[in-house]
Amino acid sequence: MKMKRDVEIDIDNNTRLRTLLKIDVSEKYVAWLNDYEIMKYTEQNYFEHFFSNVCDFVEQKYNSENDLLFGIFSDDKHIGNIKLGPISWEHKSAEVSYFIGDKNYWGRGIATKCVKSIIDYGTKVLHLEKFNSGYYELNLGSEKVLKKCGFCVEGVRVSNVVFEGKRINSILVGFIPKLS
Repeated sequence: MKMKRDVEIDIDNNTRLRTLLKIDVSEKYVAWLNDYEIMKYTEQNYFEHFFSNVCDFVEQKYNSENDLLFGIFSDDKHIGNIKLGPISWEHKSAEVSYFIGDKNYWGRGIATKCVKSIIDYGTKVLHLEKFNSGYYELNLGSEKVLKKCGFCVEGVRVSNVVFEGKRINSILVGFIPKLS
């Protein structure tokens, strides 16, 4: 399937998703990726991020046939990202991942609205039938977001990751819109 590259999705009066472009990469965005508190429950926490490699990543996702990387914008201010992908066109499924980088926007329900919107877009526009995600068992914020969006636990990878020196589980979740 040929994906539309430049996509904008209105979430509410203040919030929208827009395909992230290289020109959207800022020092603030790179700082989020290097902030332990923001990234501690993600695999990004294990890398040092630089302006140039973040630009390369955004450009790679923009040109991908299997990924859509959106910036989350509130009042035209970039506050985080949400990604749909990789997409398996053969299986009509996709991974969903996200983060709110601007801590001033934490706890406002924005991630939940964005995940619901990206699933709606994936279902109606891309004709996807299954969405997958995952989180570290200690990430209660993501657990809440994904539950509110209809995701169910499909598996637990026992003692799968090391977090702050201790082994913890990874939780695998999935959502099938037709069944909700």
